[in-house]
Amino acid sequence: MTAPPDDEPPRAVIEAPLPHRLRATTFADDDRAAIRFILRLARALHRYGTPSHRLEDALAVVARQLGVTAEVFTTPTTLILSFGEPAALRTRMLRVEGAGLDVGRLAAVDALASDVIARRISPDEGLARIDAIEAAPAIYGRITTIAANVVSAGAFAVFFGGALADVIAAAVIGLVVGLLGLVMQRSSNQARVYEVSAAGLAAFAAVALAARWPVNPSLVTVAALLVLLPGMTLTTAMTELATRNLIAGTARMMSAVIVLLQLVVGVALGQRLAQAVFVVHATVPAPLPAWAPWVALAASAVAMTVVVQAQPRALGWIVAACALGYVGTHAGTEWLGGTGDPLGDQLGVAVGAFALGVLANAYARWLDRPAQVVLVPATILLVPGSMGLRGMTSLLDRHTLTGVDTMFAMFVTAMAIVGGLLLANATVSPRRVL
Repeated sequence: MTAPPDDEPPRAVIEAPLPHRLRATTFADDDRAAIRFILRLARALHRYGTPSHRLEDALAVVARQLGVTAEVFTTPTTLILSFGEPAALRTRMLRVEGAGLDVGRLAAVDALASDVIARRISPDEGLARIDAIEAAPAIYGRITTIAANVVSAGAFAVFFGGALADVIAAAVIGLVVGLLGLVMQRSSNQARVYEVSAAGLAAFAAVALAARWPVNPSLVTVAALLVLLPGMTLTTAMTELATRNLIAGTARMMSAVIVLLQLVVGVALGQRLAQAVFVVHATVPAPLPAWAPWVALAASAVAMTVVVQAQPRALGWIVAACALGYVGTHAGTEWLGGTGDPLGDQLGVAVGAFALGVLANAYARWLDRPAQVVLVPATILLVPGSMGLRGMTSLLDRHTLTGVDTMFAMFVTAMAIVGGLLLANATVSPRRVL
């Protein structure tokens, strides 16, 4: 059989019945530019911590405004986007990894997307601006970020009921953990064991300090590590599950559990090594003044602003959201069961989450900026990451009933936060998807 010329398709394809023919999808130049922009936008929004349910909604809005038919599916590590009519789709899968929370860049990318869909700039210009946003230096430098870790560790020790010695010890260990992260993040291999190393170092240092000074090593360890705890990841996973993004929510949930296990193993190793060297005596902490939690609240709000790389102009809103969430949680605890009632403590956080959710949505409506800018740093102060660490540690120590009870309380608290935030969205809509 003589082969057909190079420029002539095989006869089998020419004579194939119509239903079996494959036709390449064609796009106009404007559509190609829009698709390139949507793909780049999807990667940027995912990178800066957008949850799956918000990311899918945002990309659907952008595609519709740009006149492109698109279907979007996201997970914590994958983006799948299909463009075109159902009978002739072109699909692109992107392997993605988050770069951590960066609500400053998230707000910049969101504003850029608004300019593109409003036709103030072209999609190609939008691509160039996304590159500029990603290449720009961080809002806060490394020294400022480490200082925020120190302040947040000391503030969390106050929230946990620590004495002045506990606050100082947590701040010192927070400094060590921050410096360790600065060193280990330079290598991908070292970064993979950062959580284990930081937890081990923090636990060892806490026990060592407790052998010389009257500090509570368990409290100090949890306070110093709270920034590393996956409480926000857990809450986001619960939100995704509640909004029927089951694959993304399940994957993110397992990611949070793995990080918890890494921290628990590191803490256990550090404590065992330190206890073999030092002798720790039980201490009774001296209570701090009644105004100390308010100072800690203001300090932690500023620290969280730096940790999530929020723009300085949002600081006032973030402080207000943190205060509202704190007051709302205490009021909800009293209302739903009173102080000392475990279920009341777990459900009371729903009131705080509702209050800060309403404020974040009001921020989005009035200033036309993403609610995430205010919501994320304030929610971090509510999330139950420390409960997960304590629960996993109890299970590791064979205190099964205590561990299971604490882990269950963690999930109840996380679901209470999600319920409060979803109710806030139903009460005061942000009028935007981010």
